[in-house]
Amino acid sequence: MRRTDLAWTDWKAIHAFLRDELICRVAVHDTPYPYVTAQSFTFRDDAFLIHSSRFGKLAGAIRANPHVTIEVDRPVALLKAPKGQNTSLEYYSVIARCDVVLRDDTDTVRAHQNHALDKFRPEKDYTPIENGAASQIVAYRCIVREMTAKKRILADGQYSPPGQPKAPYLRYPFPTGATLSGLGADAFDPNRFRTHTDMP
Repeated sequence: MRRTDLAWTDWKAIHAFLRDELICRVAVHDTPYPYVTAQSFTFRDDAFLIHSSRFGKLAGAIRANPHVTIEVDRPVALLKAPKGQNTSLEYYSVIARCDVVLRDDTDTVRAHQNHALDKFRPEKDYTPIENGAASQIVAYRCIVREMTAKKRILADGQYSPPGQPKAPYLRYPFPTGATLSGLGADAFDPNRFRTHTDMP
């Protein structure tokens, strides 16, 4: 990493960041250009859990070459200073190089999806995944082989590149992005689908 002052090495915080984010970008090998797609994901046990249709482009590319790169980021604020080159952003960013274990048998897909759902539905209020749905999905466990992370946050003293004068940034925060922690408690109410006749 060229900007060592921006390296983010607090792995506990990085894992918390990945648990809270909703969308990752997955880059796979393709010809003549890499193929990149946005996917919902769950991060657990040093792996990204994702899924797709078993009949689509992503599935075909991963079957041909199971090495992928996954990126997750969050913009925090716009930074402005008098000099044009000092227009920048505050952000968090994680990049992981992964080897994919692909599974498409129905029972394994269902188990994979139940693990993935723990992130989005910790209240476990859903009915079981049906065979018809699981038979259309391929599950990917993207095992992290190398992960790097960067953040640029002014409060951490990350201003200009080392050796350059500290820029007098003005900071304009973006509205809070879409994260699980941004949802209200009612989003995780285990009784939301219960009818009055179901209530004791």
